[in-house]
Amino acid sequence: MNEIEELEYIDYLQYRRDAFIHSCNHSEEGREYLENARTLMQTEPDRKRLRELFGKPR
Repeated sequence: MNEIEELEYIDYLQYRRDAFIHSCNHSEEGREYLENARTLMQTEPDRKRLRELFGKPR
């Protein structure tokens, strides 16, 4: 517990984030949650995937 108190705040948040992701990866529902979260966070289109689905624009 003392080691956690000595961490910088940003480092603590990073460890907490990594632990959450690690925990989610242990179940199918957790992996689905992470995939949905990643999709919602994207700001750029996945042009390669769109071309695979719909073909090249004319």
